[in-house]
Amino acid sequence: MDSTSRLLPLFPLPMVQFPGAVTPLHIFEPRYRKLLKDVMASDKTFGIIYRSDESDAGLGAPPRGGVGCSVEVVAAEELPDGRSNILCLGSRRFRLLEYVEGEAYLQAEVEFFDDEPNLADLTQEVEHAVSLFKRVIAAGRLLKDGGRTAAEIVDLPGDPQSLSCIVCSYLDIDVPEKQELLQLVDTGERLRRVIALLERLVLDYERRAFIHQLSKNNGHGGPAPERF
Repeated sequence: MDSTSRLLPLFPLPMVQFPGAVTPLHIFEPRYRKLLKDVMASDKTFGIIYRSDESDAGLGAPPRGGVGCSVEVVAAEELPDGRSNILCLGSRRFRLLEYVEGEAYLQAEVEFFDDEPNLADLTQEVEHAVSLFKRVIAAGRLLKDGGRTAAEIVDLPGDPQSLSCIVCSYLDIDVPEKQELLQLVDTGERLRRVIALLERLVLDYERRAFIHQLSKNNGHGGPAPERF
């Protein structure tokens, strides 16, 4: 497992960032305005790491050993009052090794890591995950009366690790469960857990989509929910 370390500015948030996922952020606190200014003058990279709402005292510092994901700022709009809207692209996962003092925002020495090498053929798992994910999208579109869902904008990657991370980022599950998926280093295990979650979600989405369509037709039936 390839790993490198570096000093990384950190933005603790009650969310889980995955590699390859695009995340919009609104920057308004002075310490994070400073963080944004510093990273834009450097390599445009900082780290997002999960913290629960309950740990929001002080800087809300996540514990050492916690796992997060680095992001690159790919677009930034500074507002007249000093706030900013930015768009971030997830890059690599990291483990938090040690905090480093010196800034108003958190910064730490982190170690980057990837999944363990996996020689197993995961083609079937990838195809099954993609099929289930598209069914969820289709049901979601029906629930929105034909409107596009955010997931429809995504081009799904073909390699198992990247695919599992992208799908995880869109799963409608509890945040701590997402954090567990982020921390896994076995691609096959993550894919299998993603498939199990999708199988559960697709049944719920398609049931709700069917009921929604039925109600639109005043209970007179109609075509079954669309599947890809």
